Amino acid sequence: MKTADSEAAVGRQRWRSVRESYDTIAAEYARRIYAELRDKPFDRDWLDRFAERVRAIGPVCDLGCGPGHVARYLCDRGVDVFGLDISTAMVREASRLNPDIQFVEGNMESLHLKSETLGGIVSFYSIIHLNRKALFKPMAEMWRVLRPNGFALVAFHQGSGTIHSAELWGHTVSLDATFFTSLEIIGNLDRAGFQIETAAERDPYPEVEYQSRRGYILATKRPPTSTRSTDK
Repeated sequence: MKTADSEAAVGRQRWRSVRESYDTIAAEYARRIYAELRDKPFDRDWLDRFAERVRAIGPVCDLGCGPGHVARYLCDRGVDVFGLDISTAMVREASRLNPDIQFVEGNMESLHLKSETLGGIVSFYSIIHLNRKALFKPMAEMWRVLRPNGFALVAFHQGSGTIHSAELWGHTVSLDATFFTSLEIIGNLDRAGFQIETAAERDPYPEVEYQSRRGYILATKRPPTSTRSTDK
């Protein structure tokens, strides 16, 4: 039987592998991914509508920002945005490509941000490296750092399994990618205290991206109540 300490150790090892893997592939990842929104009109449409909602209500965090292409897109549409990523090398790449935007290191499970300081959070495919059982914790962190009525936009790979990669683009990595159903994401957002505004799914763009079905959910932070779920 796994104890809380052993599960925590597994979680730390998982994030260590994510950090080290993305440090290894950061430059190649940026080269391949940075311009991908050009070929993804559905994603651009969701980001455009998100920008309209958050532009006037406060800063936005691009959570798991990678090379900063989503932050770049939002910044170009007048959003006060910064990026956060667990990989030192990826933060370096994002800063190089976007010198006018701030990028910092951090972990989505424990955001070193004050409560109720953000107007919005965008997480584009960055929850993929979460263990399925650990999905609630970052949702609760999103809720904590958002201002009342702030917005969270989550995009993710649809599915029910986990894929392990030991090699990517000729580099040795150790990455577990978890696919989630829309019901799983909606359930955890609701438990964390969010109101779901809208949700959608789409098929993958051929020859543009990994061939998985994609999910998108826009949620609003509900005011706290005495019955809101907590992570115990």
